Amino acid sequence: MIKRILVALDPDEDTPVAIHYAIRLAKRFNAELAGLAVVDVSNINKVIGVTGYGSEVTGREVWAEMAEGTKQIAEMLLETFKKEVEKAGVRHRDIKRRGASAEMIVEEMKYYDLLVLGRDSRFFYSEPEKDTKTLAKVVKKGITPTLVVTDEYREVESIMVAFDGSNASIRTLKGFVHLLPYGKGIDIELVNIATGNSIDAIDKSSNILKMAEDYLKAHNFDYIFKTVLEKGSTGQRILDLQLEKKPDLVLLGAHSVSAVKRATFGSTTHYMIENTDSPLFLAP
Repeated sequence: MIKRILVALDPDEDTPVAIHYAIRLAKRFNAELAGLAVVDVSNINKVIGVTGYGSEVTGREVWAEMAEGTKQIAEMLLETFKKEVEKAGVRHRDIKRRGASAEMIVEEMKYYDLLVLGRDSRFFYSEPEKDTKTLAKVVKKGITPTLVVTDEYREVESIMVAFDGSNASIRTLKGFVHLLPYGKGIDIELVNIATGNSIDAIDKSSNILKMAEDYLKAHNFDYIFKTVLEKGSTGQRILDLQLEKKPDLVLLGAHSVSAVKRATFGSTTHYMIENTDSPLFLAP
């Protein structure tokens, strides 16, 4: 059950949609919403990169100007959030933090049941197009399930679950079941990409999906469908099926390809975030 929802605010087109998703869930569960804006001074330091005395003085001036601009944007985001949630009649809190965006979001989300944020959010208000990898860091280091939305709201009546039996996919499935954000009357499509085209490979995939189906049925989900796809690029296979079936939400495990790339998503998750037009539910 959801009682506290955190919305990470960013000046991008997805954030108003994230607020809308959060409001709908808050009204369903009579939950409290919190809007979080971060004045990210750590990224300002990296951008300036002063070297000598003269440049150090100039750097401080630039830093102060960028910090003040970032603060103003943070206050604007919180004001917009406040207007939307008060109009919806939802209990809320406004949170402004100063520091590294990823660290501040991870710290705050510890005490919330769900984090909601936009797919294109980078959380560096002074340079909104700068790739900070904040989203990946938040999902990987946080301990709270995350709903990543695109620029369009849709009511969730059907979901697709990319399930390979890995710990990451199991955590995501369990996180969704335990939160129960959209009730038990939704259509669920379980999807697995076979590791080969042999009968044994297909049977293995079918058995993995059967275990996931049994778990869902034990929690009283009834409308479950299973699809085994032939071997191929996992991200592309899932995306193709998503474009065909048009689910309202896709569940994915979020994990890195290797220990070296701890700040990035796994290749499948990264591909889906870059290309999907459906919101994604991820668990760390």
